[in-house]
Amino acid sequence: MKEICIDTGVLSIFFSKNPTTQVRALMKEILQKKINVYLPKPVLIESFFHLCKINGKEIAKITLLSFLEKYPLNLVEFDNNLIIQAGQIKCQHHNTLSYIDCMGIAIALNKNIPFHTTELNLKKIPHNLLNRLKIVKYSF
Repeated sequence: MKEICIDTGVLSIFFSKNPTTQVRALMKEILQKKINVYLPKPVLIESFFHLCKINGKEIAKITLLSFLEKYPLNLVEFDNNLIIQAGQIKCQHHNTLSYIDCMGIAIALNKNIPFHTTELNLKKIPHNLLNRLKIVKYSF
């Protein structure tokens, strides 16, 4: 089975009023268990925040809880190795990458799986660690 790690941007597109064809197709494959998804738990916090800002607290709660109930996800707990790896990435790229991006990148690198993101400049960051990162980009 194909494995991926997704970031908040992909979920933001999915939760939007008009999700893109690319994201709808991805989510359909996840729902059909054709793709195994790894998701850092803080992505859900950030997704809730964005939903809450746009639609209010109650809609955000309903949307996120329904999503968690419906979609098969591997919510990632950070062990010492992932904490150090994500921290090192943040330390090296503190002006460019968010904490959540660093967490997703650490998971993707650790599992050697693609990182599905809306971040446009990841490959422009000069560092050999990120050169190993497989990136699938999405646009709003």
